[in-house]
Amino acid sequence: MTFNLYGLVLGIAILASFQASLWLAKERKIDIKVIEGLFWWVVAGGIVGARAYHVIDKWQEIYSLNPQSAFYIWNGGLAIWGAIIGGVTALFLGVRVARVKIHRNDLLDVVFFGLPLGQAIGRWGNFFNNEIVGRNGEPLFLYESVLNLVLFAVIWGLRKRLTGKIAGFYLVGYGLIRVVLETYRQSGDQWLVNGVSAATIFSVAAGIGGAFLLRKKS
Repeated sequence: MTFNLYGLVLGIAILASFQASLWLAKERKIDIKVIEGLFWWVVAGGIVGARAYHVIDKWQEIYSLNPQSAFYIWNGGLAIWGAIIGGVTALFLGVRVARVKIHRNDLLDVVFFGLPLGQAIGRWGNFFNNEIVGRNGEPLFLYESVLNLVLFAVIWGLRKRLTGKIAGFYLVGYGLIRVVLETYRQSGDQWLVNGVSAATIFSVAAGIGGAFLLRKKS
């Protein structure tokens, strides 16, 4: 039951994110076939990166004792910052391999446009796996789902003003969301680096990087 529900929610999240990105590509008159061709690169890289982040985090506690379970993604354990790093890395690798000619800003706009919608849906997979609950029982998965949906709505409303800047806006917005929500997470659910949540470190770095992208001329 858990496997089916988690996998179903994850599949719906990926599909919704992809369809939203295709919608923006059509509006921008970007070649749909190019986006479709790169889609699987992003998904594959995102899943690998998301799982790698989680496995590194929990290696000593879980996976060193049962290494093969590192491949059991249906049990949960996909970290969004790992997904973003892996997905973007695979995206640009795909561009080089396929020798696609598309402006970097257009490509990032399309990919990051659908991301918060996919995250908003995907967090419900955590609900079915009984994950992402705060120290005092707060449904952090729900808070993040709602905030990601708000972030998507804001990006959608500002999409024309954010041409070439959607990735930067997302990184600042989601970075802020995670910094706030990390303060409520249980310490056992966090990857701590010298007492600081790794997710917080990545979120602050993403926010700084996003601010740079917003200020940078297209």
